[in-house]
Amino acid sequence: MKNIIFYIFIILTFCNCENKKENYNLSPGEIIDINEVVEAVIIQDSLNVFSKNEDSIMFCSELRKLNIYIPPKKTNDDFVLLPKQNGVYITNLIPTKIKGISFFSSRDSLYILKQNSNHKKLKIKKTIVDKLNETTIEKVEKRRENKQRSRFYEMTIPVFSLDRQSAYVQLDYECGGLCGNGNVIYLKKIKGKWQIIVQWQSWIS
Repeated sequence: MKNIIFYIFIILTFCNCENKKENYNLSPGEIIDINEVVEAVIIQDSLNVFSKNEDSIMFCSELRKLNIYIPPKKTNDDFVLLPKQNGVYITNLIPTKIKGISFFSSRDSLYILKQNSNHKKLKIKKTIVDKLNETTIEKVEKRRENKQRSRFYEMTIPVFSLDRQSAYVQLDYECGGLCGNGNVIYLKKIKGKWQIIVQWQSWIS
């Protein structure tokens, strides 16, 4: 019964958030955490994105919004609907205990849903961009129009727990045509530094 009340509450809150048209203004602390997560992923995942060489891998300096969805009611136990593009089901995040480590709990639900109001994209800070072989979605589209190969990483705006000690991101790698893959990454802030705790490949093409 408690679970039913909890999910009804989440659905009502989610619908309310969806009806709000204004974007959520990130606090200075949230901006700092977002940029620190970006740096942690690039360095700890050993992404080869620092060379300015034309043939090296680029990193998109615009983080894309990750939408949080309420999963539809299952009509068939053998068939599970996948979340919409650029999204994740809240039930994949709450509750999340992976390898014995808790990342998100029901206490985080309202804060996670609030992050649905993030801007569609967010530019990472200049001091990070200046170190990277940087690109943007607009530049990638132009390269495609000119039939130039584009190899780049694109990352989502991190989803944070209420205490901002846990984070979830998706990192995609595109290498032209049907070439690419995606990863799910969970991080924890340990002694003031973001650390990748768990990651796995979510798709491959």
